[in-house]
Amino acid sequence: MINFSLRQLQYFVATVEHGGVSAAARACHVSQPSVSLAIAQLEAALGSALFRRQASRGVELTSAGQRVLAQARDILGQAAALGAGASSGQLRGQLALICFQDLGPYFAPRLLAGFRARHPQVAVTLLEGDLATVQRALRSGKAELALTYELAIDAQMARCTLAELAPYALLPADHPLAAQDKVSLAQLASQPLVLEDIPHTREYLLSLFWQQQLTPRIAQTVQSFEMQRGLVAHGQGVALSCTRPAGDCSYDGQAIACRPLAEALPAQRVVLAQAAGVEASPLVAAFVASALAVG
Repeated sequence: MINFSLRQLQYFVATVEHGGVSAAARACHVSQPSVSLAIAQLEAALGSALFRRQASRGVELTSAGQRVLAQARDILGQAAALGAGASSGQLRGQLALICFQDLGPYFAPRLLAGFRARHPQVAVTLLEGDLATVQRALRSGKAELALTYELAIDAQMARCTLAELAPYALLPADHPLAAQDKVSLAQLASQPLVLEDIPHTREYLLSLFWQQQLTPRIAQTVQSFEMQRGLVAHGQGVALSCTRPAGDCSYDGQAIACRPLAEALPAQRVVLAQAAGVEASPLVAAFVASALAVG
């Protein structure tokens, strides 16, 4: 006898993906008590607590909740396919993808367009965050798949490589160093540095200097790549990055000079990653295959 419902599974998955009961209720267009009751009934039916409820941090999956999450997503996907008719041959369901905020705008739109052209019946929940947030989302099950730099994922996580991006220097267009074909880290260390001060990104960029026994002069910290580019374009310092948009200018049209580094530094891999120990669902496998085909 099956003593839980698809609706209960739907509300459970929504609570994970949206980070709390209130947000899940808004996404599902129902009341908060409806979601809370459904989850309580699901926990009673399964005989296990699925969430640890913490006032300051919202909800967090238990080990049992992490096991149930993958199965719940599979069941909902199969139910959606059954509802569409076995002869349709189309994947259905919902996929949660989280993107590192610097990479997302340059990769996700193209990948999503390619995937939706192949699988129009799959709904994709698109999330964004810094590298630490991406890692937490994968570990917690909030997202099934992440578009991120390889440096920010656990070694045990399955991944496929989409691109390799080398670190480079960003300079004001009229900066003396912009006249050079390449710029050394020693030269950058002597200049005021505009540093993107978000977890993992900050440590990675500073480590490039530290490996050369250099200490940069941090003039300004920012929370976004576009703010960093804007400040550099207006002569407020120099910067380092791996992500590079097609146009070398700031939002307000000021030119930026981008130069490769003189040092031979390893490129950063852009990857699609999934949580360790979780078998790829058909939707995850389809998205990865589509991404590799789109390139």
